[in-house]
Amino acid sequence: MLIDKIFVYGSLRSDMFNYEKLLKGKVSKTCKATINGNLFHLDNKGYPAVVPGDGTIIGELMELKDFDKSLKELDDLENYSEDNNINCEYLRKEIEVILKDGIKEIAYYYEYNTKALNNSEDKLIEIPHGDWKEYIISKI
Repeated sequence: MLIDKIFVYGSLRSDMFNYEKLLKGKVSKTCKATINGNLFHLDNKGYPAVVPGDGTIIGELMELKDFDKSLKELDDLENYSEDNNINCEYLRKEIEVILKDGIKEIAYYYEYNTKALNNSEDKLIEIPHGDWKEYIISKI
């Protein structure tokens, strides 16, 4: 199946800093949505990380105008390369996304690579409510 959407849960969400930098003007449709997983804030890096789990993570499902070009830019941002090597900060994976109306879709998202050598010193703070944007706003 061809994946042509991306689920974002952190700095790429609407009105966040990396959305402004990388996605503004490139998104054709945005829907509020959730995925299953556990959400953390990387205290030493200032952005979030998702790992598989049974929590609910709040974010957005986005359709991009030039999906392949934008995906390459997002891969670069997330320090991801196709070969899934041990140095990738995040791994691009497929996940089931649940829209507000209950419809389920498959999209890409970036999962934190717990095995990456460059992540071994990270300080993870769990965000049990699953909303990184809310977490960041509460810290300002």
